Parts: sequence; structure tokens; C-alpha cells
Amino acid sequence: MILSNHGGRQLDRTPAPITVLPAVRKELGPDVPILVDSGIRNGQDIVAARALGADAALVGRAYLYGIMAGGQDGVVRAYEILAGEYQRAMQLLGVRSSDELSDRHVTLPD
Repeated sequence: MILSNHGGRQLDRTPAPITVLPAVRKELGPDVPILVDSGIRNGQDIVAARALGADAALVGRAYLYGIMAGGQDGVVRAYEILAGEYQRAMQLLGVRSSDELSDRHVTLPD
């Protein structure tokens, strides 16, 4: 399943996928893969998505910025930046693997 709100530009009152992710994960259970799209800007966003129940995050914007800036090398660099941010966030949270992440590592706005 892909959780996205690409209509968010037109419907500015729709909830961000990250805010509904825990409820969607609870409803679907652990066996349905959930990919989160929308609002993923850096490695910390990916950590938050994983902590709240996503199996993966889609990072189209980072990929597009990379390709526009430097072609294939730019995409590789964008990946390196995201991977570094992800690893640093994990280290700062004191977890050694993505499997250790949980909702206790994320605070959502009210």
C-alpha cells in the first residue's frame, strides 16, 4: 500500500500521511507493506516514517533534485546524503537497526 496525499496541494485540509500512518498500520496489521510518500525531505523524515510503521519511504523529490543538479552522479550524491542523515538520526536516537525504531522515537504535532 502507498500512503500519499499528492492532492494536498489542492486540498490543504487533508492530513499528512505521517500523521495517519500509525492508525493505518494498526488497521492493516504487520503483514501489509506500507510505503509512505509525501513530505519526505531528509533522512530524519525516513526514520520517522519507519518508526511509525512504514516499511519504506518514497523519496522522489530528492531523486529529482539530484538528477537535475548532476545527472546520475547527482542521484548517487542525493542517496548518500539521505543515507548519512538516516544513519546519524539512528545514532542520535541510540538505535542500531531500523527494527529497533518505534513510535516512542517520534513526536507528532497535535
